[in-house]
Amino acid sequence: MSDCNFSCHIVDSGFYSSAYTTAECRKVFCDIYRYQRWLDVEVALAMAQAELGLIPVSAAENIRDNAKIGSLDLDAIRQGLKVTSHSLMPLLNALRQVCTKEAGQFIHFGATTQDIQDTAQILEIKNILKLVERDLVIIIGQVIALAEKYGNLVTIGRTHTQHALPMTMGLKMAVWLDELYRNLERFEEMKGRVLVSQLFGGVGTMDPFGDQAFALLDNFSTRLGLEAPNVAWHSSRDRITEFLSTMAMISGTLAKVADEIRCLARNEIGEMEEPFQMGKIGSSTMPHKRNPEMCEQVVVLSKLIKSNAGLGFEGLLNEHERDYRSVRLEWVTVTDTSLFTCGLLGLMKDILDDLRIHEDKVRENVNRAAPLISTEALMFFLGRSIGKQTAHTLIYETSMEAIETGKPLLDLLMIRPEINGHFSREKMQQAMLPECHVGMSQPLTQRTIDYVKARLQQRGTLQPVGAPCPLATEEGTCCKQRKNK
Repeated sequence: MSDCNFSCHIVDSGFYSSAYTTAECRKVFCDIYRYQRWLDVEVALAMAQAELGLIPVSAAENIRDNAKIGSLDLDAIRQGLKVTSHSLMPLLNALRQVCTKEAGQFIHFGATTQDIQDTAQILEIKNILKLVERDLVIIIGQVIALAEKYGNLVTIGRTHTQHALPMTMGLKMAVWLDELYRNLERFEEMKGRVLVSQLFGGVGTMDPFGDQAFALLDNFSTRLGLEAPNVAWHSSRDRITEFLSTMAMISGTLAKVADEIRCLARNEIGEMEEPFQMGKIGSSTMPHKRNPEMCEQVVVLSKLIKSNAGLGFEGLLNEHERDYRSVRLEWVTVTDTSLFTCGLLGLMKDILDDLRIHEDKVRENVNRAAPLISTEALMFFLGRSIGKQTAHTLIYETSMEAIETGKPLLDLLMIRPEINGHFSREKMQQAMLPECHVGMSQPLTQRTIDYVKARLQQRGTLQPVGAPCPLATEEGTCCKQRKNK
């Protein structure tokens, strides 16, 4: 096992990682990128302090010029972690080694470790939110296209897994679309609360910064593209909990969509199918299998993301002014949730990009289910003459007989004394046509499409499929353990 590269987490697997995350997301959480992000925060702090006269400009510029992870001794940092058991000090010591003696005295001036690491974690989340927003908008666009394409396709509405009433495929997709857009709204609202800096010192008093404290916080935050919070949030982790919960809601909605596709792919139904290409194998022993494994994996990822959201709520409990129990949870939950969410979004884009709707099978199922799925319409048709409750009882009794005996419902109805001689077979048939009883399916679908399109246009986020990655121009070399496979 001497050739083992110690990539033990599934997202680092050279064989299976693509089912759990994406290369661009792994890049965000690479050790090298994370350390560089901590250094970037230290640089922003030093430059802001220099601008306000808190430290010498020459010291800040020297810190800025040398705060490059590639210039630091990584082996010394590793050894320092073992000796100090402190997550940040070995990195700062390595930075001091490449700075001037004067500049080294002003590194990390007045800040506490959690100030730097919390702010850097928010910068990580900011990068992830760019990816999530991009992909969520793309998926919404894909669902819009599907709802428009299948807006008039009559299908079976199902409740409690059973045939219910006629509807259109477009209406089913409009429900997906409406929920997805609500998630985008929640996502947008969350960003304003979550994307904030942290610079308050040991217990949140900002005492080392004197009367320049607020100006420093604003300057520091602006340099990093973050908002300045009102007060320290060292022990108030609701921002992270909201991020984790929002990712869980987005993934839950998409898992519902994926599971619907999976259910409708059953051999007995056969109306939808995830993308398939020759060479994709469903079973090692059953060559005929075409398993909905992409859809199943979306559900798996959503469950992992939801479990992390639960840990986010555990993280709300902290003692006094600072407590690292939540922070250490977050290093796992924020990372894993981000990795899994990006993986889930990537899978959903692929599924929806080539989602197969078997229209002939949809129509065949509708015709087979008719006229039972039109009994509501028939009840109201008959109810105008014989009363709604009388019609309900009549159709209920006859429907149960049809199901038990396998005889056609219409044949059984036509021999009932309430029907025979009072209603023609032709009028009964017309009253039971599924396509005549989809209600407001098409207008509801179009209304939802129009609403979402208008809101996306207002937000300026109606993007074409295949929009460029917002991290494509980010500099730096990813560490070997998380290299792009």
